[in-house]
Amino acid sequence: MRIDSITLREVGPFDDVRIDLPEGTDPELADVYLLTGPNGCGKTTVLYAIAALIDNDRSLLVPRMRTEHSRASIMASGGERSMAFTEVPDHSLVDRPLGPLDNYSTSMVLHNSRIAPARMSWAAFAYAGTRKVGTGHVAAISEPSIDPFAGCLSFHDTADTGNLAQWIANQEFKRLKAKESGRAERAEQIAQSVRAIEKTIATIIEDPSFAFVSGNDFDLDVRVRRHGVILDMDVLPDGVKSIVSWVADLLMRLDRIPWVDETSTLQRPFLLLLDEIDIHLHPAWQRRVIPIVQKLFPKAQIIASTHSPFVVGSADDAHVITFAMKDGVSVVEATKPSQVGVSYSAVLREIFGIKSEFDVDTEQMLAEFHAAKTSLLDGTTTDRILIDDLARKLAARGEELSSMLGFELRQIDRQLKKQTAG
Repeated sequence: MRIDSITLREVGPFDDVRIDLPEGTDPELADVYLLTGPNGCGKTTVLYAIAALIDNDRSLLVPRMRTEHSRASIMASGGERSMAFTEVPDHSLVDRPLGPLDNYSTSMVLHNSRIAPARMSWAAFAYAGTRKVGTGHVAAISEPSIDPFAGCLSFHDTADTGNLAQWIANQEFKRLKAKESGRAERAEQIAQSVRAIEKTIATIIEDPSFAFVSGNDFDLDVRVRRHGVILDMDVLPDGVKSIVSWVADLLMRLDRIPWVDETSTLQRPFLLLLDEIDIHLHPAWQRRVIPIVQKLFPKAQIIASTHSPFVVGSADDAHVITFAMKDGVSVVEATKPSQVGVSYSAVLREIFGIKSEFDVDTEQMLAEFHAAKTSLLDGTTTDRILIDDLARKLAARGEELSSMLGFELRQIDRQLKKQTAG
């Protein structure tokens, strides 16, 4: 199953908008949709609306419903699901009947309540921009009791370091028991789930030594090897925490879900919602995260919000959906294809609307310089003092500006000389 479109009416900053999510063309890469635009344009609202509709969780959407006519709906390969709210006499909000959307929500309810076994063919996960990683404390080796679907679309509560640590410790225990009993193949199979997490994170953060370390002589706690040093998970740098929090949790959940068949976990179709995928990441990591995840999960559909030209410029076979505010209302300004192969400066101009390559103060001084240059050359003024003063101040800011201003001043001298000679 995949999400084909979402429609929002009087929700958040949107009056009436439909956002189409066309299918990608490369079967070897996950379908990626990057939501961009200024703060307050509704990127997070779109993600929360999708999660609310899939999970039938009104709490994610109610705060963003503006009037009694507010409505949100998604079209998917399994049908349509919509949620609307009307004001009733006691001023509470009630939702209208929901249309069918495959059997996903029903299956999750059955699985969580233990009423009947539920075998899944699709799943959905959501992670917030604020990501936390706590200590990897493990009190005892035991099978994780938390359902793999618990909070999977809650954004802020999806990832839980305690659950992750318990699962890693348990996987290591099962691997060792299988190895001791001579079942080498089974031991290797168990190890693969954790190794997939380690390899993915190691590639993104460019640290081949990255690995989880399960317990020592004093406790069962799970720690991390980072650049060859063993560290507690809660003291990792924020950028590493940001990656660990959702990558590790996602792969753990995928490994624990009862699927309909024996297809490899990495080949499963699922929806991944990521708010602020670039949070805390150095630009070098921002360039790597989407390409790596695209290749790791080729059957996935990924919808992520971002403010990073490095993320936008890295995603192959992707769709970049840019929102803009017009008269206080958010609209889809453009949907553009992958920006791979486009320079970051061009991405800044075309996607983020940043025309200058300099800071705001320098940009203002350059504008004043060019205005003074135009006035001098068209004869509006004969005073060159302002031009030379601005050129001196700008040149003092750096070698690049010094070289650029030197060229500009030589041009001015040549043009003034031609005017005098003429």
